[in-house]
Amino acid sequence: MATLSPVFILGGVQVETWVVEAMICVIVAMVMLRLELLSRFQVVQSRENYKKILRECAPEAAGIIACITLVAALRARGDFQVTGEDQEAWEHIKREWPLLMTADTLLALQVLLRLVLIISAVLRSGDGGLLPLADEAALLWLGGAIARMVLLTQSTAYMLDGPAGSIMPAACEAAVVPLLLVLSHGSLRRSPVTVVLVTLAVWQFSCRNYLNIASEFTANVLFTAAHSFEFLASFAYLFRTLLIENGSKGHHVSVGFTHLLMPIQQGLAAYFWLQAFDPDADVNGGGLGIAVIQIGCVVQLGVYLATAALYTAEWFGDQHQPWEGSHPITADI
Repeated sequence: MATLSPVFILGGVQVETWVVEAMICVIVAMVMLRLELLSRFQVVQSRENYKKILRECAPEAAGIIACITLVAALRARGDFQVTGEDQEAWEHIKREWPLLMTADTLLALQVLLRLVLIISAVLRSGDGGLLPLADEAALLWLGGAIARMVLLTQSTAYMLDGPAGSIMPAACEAAVVPLLLVLSHGSLRRSPVTVVLVTLAVWQFSCRNYLNIASEFTANVLFTAAHSFEFLASFAYLFRTLLIENGSKGHHVSVGFTHLLMPIQQGLAAYFWLQAFDPDADVNGGGLGIAVIQIGCVVQLGVYLATAALYTAEWFGDQHQPWEGSHPITADI
């Protein structure tokens, strides 16, 4: 059985495994502390609220199941033909990823989950609640989606391979553009100058930090630009979550679903960029190169996890009320 490496390579920086283990222990300790407090203060869980949430989230749950089923069906379809000098490289990739066949399957699943997220936000945007994935956050995500669409017209080097790759992820990327436009048209109309300035800043940054996966310079820059827009969108998502009043977001079923799925879909991308390329792979084109993508994906994952934790804490505070007649625990000093 293979053993885990004692370090992780993140943008050329070695991260000791004990750091990751310590973070996991802290999370477990926080969960246990929360459960202990709930037990000591005799907090009642509202089963009816949980059942209501499960019923209202049924369409989103069905969408997730459909995505996983589709990817599993494509994977079960088997291998596809690779000829010539690429055959040896393809066999090596399959040995490295025996379950998924290729690491690109992670990104294909991410694209499908994002589509479910955005469709849910669009369909529920008329319910009267405020969504974190709207306005500024959706507008920045729209910038990333447009960059990816233009990228696919410039080069095929960034298209996903494997059984779940090729046309399907590209079609999903195209499908989210009009949906994100629906969610972000208000911010686009209110702040066109800001949109132009942010776009210019992202383009300038991407021209200085890019990969060399494609032979076309513009394609490499657009790929970094897409990730840069998504990086900014994660912080806009966090700020919107903090600024939306509890009463506005607490009654909107898609908010909890979004907070649950955002770190999951981002975790797929973070794992891909940390594991798919060998440390000595020559994929850096200019500036920080792949480190920009790796650090950006990990930071986004942290932001989405923090946002989900904040929302969960607020939700538990709203849904759990002390029993009548219960008294706080006091200690004699």
